[in-house]
Amino acid sequence: MKLKKLMTIGLSLMLSLGVVACNNNGKNANENTKGTKVETPTGDNTSVRDNDYVTQYSRFYGDYMNDLNNYKVYLSPQSVSKYYETNEYPGNEKYLSNVKEAYKDARDKTQAFVNNLKNDVKIDDKELDKMNKDLIREGEKTIANIDTKLKNLDKISKEDLSKSKEDFMRVVDEATKTDKGEKNQFEKLLEDMNRSLGIDTSKYNNTNNNNNNNNNNNINKNDNVKK
Repeated sequence: MKLKKLMTIGLSLMLSLGVVACNNNGKNANENTKGTKVETPTGDNTSVRDNDYVTQYSRFYGDYMNDLNNYKVYLSPQSVSKYYETNEYPGNEKYLSNVKEAYKDARDKTQAFVNNLKNDVKIDDKELDKMNKDLIREGEKTIANIDTKLKNLDKISKEDLSKSKEDFMRVVDEATKTDKGEKNQFEKLLEDMNRSLGIDTSKYNNTNNNNNNNNNNNINKNDNVKK
């Protein structure tokens, strides 16, 4: 009888010790888990914030800055000449109208892009914040520069419209020679930001080139029908 009591007491002690050990292990595991969470939130949150900016910037760039190929056609005599090697010249009046439309489109899209960068993003990373502010500053310079060009294009006279194709294209080129590197600086900052964020713009450009070619072909067909 005494032996059974001793065995019962011993078994009870072993079970009690086992439960305590399990509780301690569970407690330590929980403490370790809590410790891990305390150590990593800053890095995790920073990563999330960066990812949020990448997502927002990518959307803004895709919506506004990736489809400016029509505008880029008229940025230099070389790009204009290259374009009209494969596209029919629409006449001086229509050419001037196309240039104005391309510049207005670029101005409005750049303004929308800048407004979104200014009002709709929050950045805690200092280097990224500086790049964002630089983009806003140079974007605003570009907008002002385009407005100046549009005012100059509005000054082109009826007499100018009667000039030959080559002479008239030179008149338009002179009217848009107002920038002092602002656009180049803005585009450079865009390229730097895209590179820093790992954004591949080629996927946008290929699609836009096809869309622009289709649009220009449709415009030329419509002009021919009107004639």
